Amino acid sequence: MGYKIEKAVENAGNEIKTAKRIAVQLPDGMKAKSAEVAELIKKQNKDSEIIVLSGSNFGGCDIRDKEAVSVGADLLLHFGHTDFGVDEKVKTVYAEIQSDLDIEKIVTKAAKEIKEKKIGLVTTIQHINSLEKAKEILQKNGKEVFTAKPKGKAAKEGQLLGCDWSAGGVLKGEVDCYLYVGTGNFHPISLAVDTGKKVYVADPEFQQVRELTEFKKKLFAQRAAKIDKAKSAKKFGILLTTKPGQMRLKLAEKLKQEIESAGKEAEIIEFDNINPQILPNFKLDAYVNTACPRIPLDDVEAFDKPILSPPELEIVLGKRKWEEYKLDHF
Repeated sequence: MGYKIEKAVENAGNEIKTAKRIAVQLPDGMKAKSAEVAELIKKQNKDSEIIVLSGSNFGGCDIRDKEAVSVGADLLLHFGHTDFGVDEKVKTVYAEIQSDLDIEKIVTKAAKEIKEKKIGLVTTIQHINSLEKAKEILQKNGKEVFTAKPKGKAAKEGQLLGCDWSAGGVLKGEVDCYLYVGTGNFHPISLAVDTGKKVYVADPEFQQVRELTEFKKKLFAQRAAKIDKAKSAKKFGILLTTKPGQMRLKLAEKLKQEIESAGKEAEIIEFDNINPQILPNFKLDAYVNTACPRIPLDDVEAFDKPILSPPELEIVLGKRKWEEYKLDHF
């Protein structure tokens, strides 16, 4: 899968032209193209100094503004995500990157396979410019198509984040199912869990249409097992990140108090990136995550002990029933 990098840099041209030193923050999948990005920036401003930041870039929640300030940059160019509402310490431009994959063939296939009539249409920022095209294809195939503006951290109509599926969730009462245009299950599975409706994936990279019910069942079974195991835990580690868009210190303090009120031990452990390899040194029985809500769902096998979301901790402590299961979100 390729991305329209040149277009992303071009769109940031006004800010690039006036900057003296530019800090560039790339997702891991783009770091191999750092020299290409630097060359494109130089075309906009040949006198600029460019420093490529090596830190993580998991989303608009994970901007490296402090590092940009530390290296004397007057502009942070953050690639791949939309503005998350973080109070940046330096002028920041969010360079959205569009996929170059054509969605027409796979959306047409999905339109023919989906039996439901009313469809909620969602995608990620990489395919957001193809959303209208997808809508037209579905409508030509007799579907009623709905999109909505998100209520949370996502910035654009129809856009999903791993931690914000409200662009689909607000349509729950109007649609029969959802169609997600994009790759992977990371973004749409939250919508499937939260709404209880069928979610179809039209994957333009693998040219595959799939439905997420079985994937959701496996996820529920995994979470039930981790929750059950954590019920015997006596010592909990509450994981706190210092990432500007993910830090939830007050929540961590609240969870610590709740755990201790239940007669168990708890300590808050600070990270930048949550590192499962360090955690065994603390000799704990279970972990509670207050960083990116996706960590307990997507990185669960990396942890040596059960890792829970705050709502899952409520189940462990007897404050919530399993039947009232819900996902953590920002």
